[in-house]
Amino acid sequence: MDKTKLWHINANKIFSNLSEKNKSEIASKSTGHSVRKKDFVYSAGDKAGTVYMLKEGRIRIMRYSEDGRELTIDILEPGDIFGELSMTGEQERETNAVAMEDSLICAIKRRDFEDFIGKMPELSLSITKWMGIRLRRIENRLGAMVFQDVRTRLIVLLRDLSQRHGAPADNGRRIELLLSHKDIAALIGASRETVTLELNNLKRSNDVLMDGRYFIIPPKHLS
Repeated sequence: MDKTKLWHINANKIFSNLSEKNKSEIASKSTGHSVRKKDFVYSAGDKAGTVYMLKEGRIRIMRYSEDGRELTIDILEPGDIFGELSMTGEQERETNAVAMEDSLICAIKRRDFEDFIGKMPELSLSITKWMGIRLRRIENRLGAMVFQDVRTRLIVLLRDLSQRHGAPADNGRRIELLLSHKDIAALIGASRETVTLELNNLKRSNDVLMDGRYFIIPPKHLS
């Protein structure tokens, strides 16, 4: 068996409570794939028969609105699982999964993953907990899109991104993602032009700082 696959299983917090035997069994049923930046792992309408684990890189889960605008549902980090809705009855993908950078993923057939959950109660608990945390995060952001103005949405989004995808910096927390204004617009449900205007206002007021092309969130917005 490929030792690299087992290493990634061992490094994934979702599988951390499993025995070495169970980890080896999961690794033996997985298949590794590389995905180039901007390539799709799957698209809306594809058959949903596979669960994926992100090993390296970042994956964006997104969908299109009726008028053709992009809406980003989530940005995934190494260790995250996606395509998991196939285990809840999804027959066709309702979203798109696209690589934000060159990435490595691990694919496991849905029926195999369901077998693992049936045999490994601790895995079922980890998956349920992870899905709950992810769902709350998405619901909170989508709720903010309805009830908050664009400026507030921007601050909340950048703060959340700094916590999940950030690293400490001298003047706050640096978001380790290269995000265009279009990317941010897709995350908060606003137009690119409005995002550009509000970001410029936040920079002038020092509510958002820059390090080259990276955003830094100052301490006053981290609490």
